[in-house]
Amino acid sequence: MSLVWLIAAIVTAVWLLVVLLQLGDVATVFLDSRTARDRDVPGRIARERTNELFWVIPVGALVALGIGVGIDHAIRHFFDIDNLALGSLFILGIAVLVVGIGALALAATAATDPISYSALRREIREYEGDRITRKQLTDWRARLTRVDSRTRSRAHPGILLLSSQSVLRLVTILVGVCLIVAVSVAVSVAPTADTADLITIAAFAPVINALFAALAIRFSVTSDAAWRRVYARQRLDIQKLLDGFERSTRKRVAGLGDRVARALKILGEQPPQ
Repeated sequence: MSLVWLIAAIVTAVWLLVVLLQLGDVATVFLDSRTARDRDVPGRIARERTNELFWVIPVGALVALGIGVGIDHAIRHFFDIDNLALGSLFILGIAVLVVGIGALALAATAATDPISYSALRREIREYEGDRITRKQLTDWRARLTRVDSRTRSRAHPGILLLSSQSVLRLVTILVGVCLIVAVSVAVSVAPTADTADLITIAAFAPVINALFAALAIRFSVTSDAAWRRVYARQRLDIQKLLDGFERSTRKRVAGLGDRVARALKILGEQPPQ
């Protein structure tokens, strides 16, 4: 196989991997748009968006792979490794590193997230009916502000195509374009009997990428809208609870208790009519 066809094969493999990731992205964001519910189950993870959990694995794997490649270059620069056994062991170590970092990242993301409306509401409800301190109320309001800031950063309908998720989805179209370029160069340098068929197949690559990107962005809009409604209901419940605690923690009027006691005493001393 010539070098140009080898490059084209590598680009094709990368494109297939990107398409698989796009397919998973579309499926998980569609699932999020259909399963937006107000859940308040103790012990349940606060980060309920499946799409967020889905992207942890490939991103963690890419980070681990980059670390492994960097270690490989460093070792080759400072040491001379020609032993096949050592090389195989090193590749196995990189594989373990990739899987390990991906698993740890997924576990960390899937852990209970205290910075969420559902978690904050559940904690506040545990004190419902009790008399809390002003410090507790201030702390809850500060945490509510943090949740508001985080929730606003998740969805900006006005800059939909400029969000990081949308930009990444649109960048996948460039991978399809690179596939067309790689196949065209390979066909021009080392033509084969299936030249026309290969160019035709490669021409559909960016179309497929664009289709999956458009579907993911469309379902993302629906999912964000559904989750914003859920968050609005959860925040309203929190605000009602905080308002109730605010009324119960207000300072009493000076001397009010004594005046009420004297009034009750006077009423008790009055002879019956």
